[in-house]
Amino acid sequence: MQSSHSSAQNLRPLIPLADYQRIFRVIHSVLHSVEADIPAASFFFSVTAAQILKKFYKRNAFPVAGAAFYLIREDGGGALSFGSLGDDGQSVTSHQDAFHAWVQCDGYALDFMAPLFQELLVSAGHPLPVPRQMFQKDLQRMSADVQALAKPGDFYLASNLELTRELLQQFMAKKALTNLSQLCLEWFRKPPKAMPDDLALQGADGEVSRIKLQATAIEGVW
Repeated sequence: MQSSHSSAQNLRPLIPLADYQRIFRVIHSVLHSVEADIPAASFFFSVTAAQILKKFYKRNAFPVAGAAFYLIREDGGGALSFGSLGDDGQSVTSHQDAFHAWVQCDGYALDFMAPLFQELLVSAGHPLPVPRQMFQKDLQRMSADVQALAKPGDFYLASNLELTRELLQQFMAKKALTNLSQLCLEWFRKPPKAMPDDLALQGADGEVSRIKLQATAIEGVW
């Protein structure tokens, strides 16, 4: 819900931009190395980022799946939507084929796929130029409903706990996914520690390949 008192809304991010960017880069680089379908990877991003926040930042972070709506442009059609919007223009639903995932932590929502919003739109057949920006906001700043989205960066999230549980069970049952997630945790270093530029990855056949860190730069904040 929106608060009428701006003092009740924390405008500061939970973690610094440099940390957010590094978490994003590590997860993105590992997925890129295995030629994963990045637009379909929001749950991997949220599970892995939540684990990094727990391990390195001692935060009570957890992945959440559901419907998500982000206003990325003020002109008509400038909303990025995940999930289904009812005929009334307000009720939202989410399911296995229509959802997004983010991290919730200490009253904040953090979306580590936000720097890839442009790629998500391209994959959905709606190419739009979108800046690569960080998304982490106090949940008290969330719009009251989808119709209340007014300016770029406004958001509305509708968590689906049953779907989150299902996706988490499916994720944990796939050793390939849990192994990739573990790789991210092994590679990550919390700033200001230096990060290795690449990581050795041993395949099932014993052959060693190297994962390069993707230097995707984040330009600002939603």
